[in-house]
Amino acid sequence: MFEEQYLKLSNSEKEDFARVVNNLLLKSFVLRETYDRHAKIMKSNRDYSFIERNIEMIREYLAFSGWTVEKDSRLGVVMINNEYQDNHIRIDFMTSLMVYALRYAYELRREEDQMTTDVYFSASELMKILIDKGLIKQDKKPSAVAMASSYRFLENHNIIARDTGDFRDRSLTFYILPSILFVIDMDKINAIFDEVEKSGQDLDML
Repeated sequence: MFEEQYLKLSNSEKEDFARVVNNLLLKSFVLRETYDRHAKIMKSNRDYSFIERNIEMIREYLAFSGWTVEKDSRLGVVMINNEYQDNHIRIDFMTSLMVYALRYAYELRREEDQMTTDVYFSASELMKILIDKGLIKQDKKPSAVAMASSYRFLENHNIIARDTGDFRDRSLTFYILPSILFVIDMDKINAIFDEVEKSGQDLDML
């Protein structure tokens, strides 16, 4: 039972429990490794370790409000889903296209290097994929503000981790995190791509 397990925690562990659960609800994903921009390295994430040790208790606690907790040990990703679908985050069209391109890039790079978990990427490489795939037009690129908003959303939900540059800069570099594989169902991504191909929709109004 949740209450029995929770009462066995120390005071500091109870504080960790509250912080980790709130962080999971806020960001949707918790990863085994986080990027330290100052040290320029990936570091073990103590929140992920806490969830691993207490995952059944966290699952039971969140189940009361319709949340399920899943863990992919191979990729090092913990994620939540709401069975009532009331709390699903809706992403805008620009961000959806970026997710498609980032997932494409991630899976391509993973095929080249099976040991890679986090993929190093740049804003210019992402823009090239968006154009090459026909997701945006060369002469109708989205504004820096629109792109920055999408990048910020993706970072806030632990889907990318910024390395250098501002979100509005062409020089922006970042890591694509393994959580990209769980952001959106591949069928939905393909449906978006098909819709773009059929309608010739562009992003000049975003």
